[in-house]
Amino acid sequence: MEDLTTPQAHTDLVDALLELATSTSGILDDLTRAHDVADRSAAVDFLREAFLELLAPLSLLLGPRDLRAATAAIEAAVNITATRFDFAACDVEAEVPRRDPRTAHRRLKRPAIPRKRSTRY
Repeated sequence: MEDLTTPQAHTDLVDALLELATSTSGILDDLTRAHDVADRSAAVDFLREAFLELLAPLSLLLGPRDLRAATAAIEAAVNITATRFDFAACDVEAEVPRRDPRTAHRRLKRPAIPRKRSTRY
């Protein structure tokens, strides 16, 4: 693929989408583990209601055209990640740290502490 220059606004959009995906995933994981949330779909419903409330001021500041453009960009990103990403593992040239399997069975060396000898009467 040719090396094309990427506009800064495009890079900012990609970074914002990655931040959103990361934080949303963490929030959904936390909500799923919460005692008062039944399951993952309940967590998604809770997060949707929170987003509706938290993003309401932003929706008032932006015009309908800006909101439609942002929605189109996010929907396109979702479509690409849901249908066109191949999450196969790739070969990475990294050295995997190895440990000696015998270390788990060896005794830890402790400093020598002289034992008290008991005296018999």
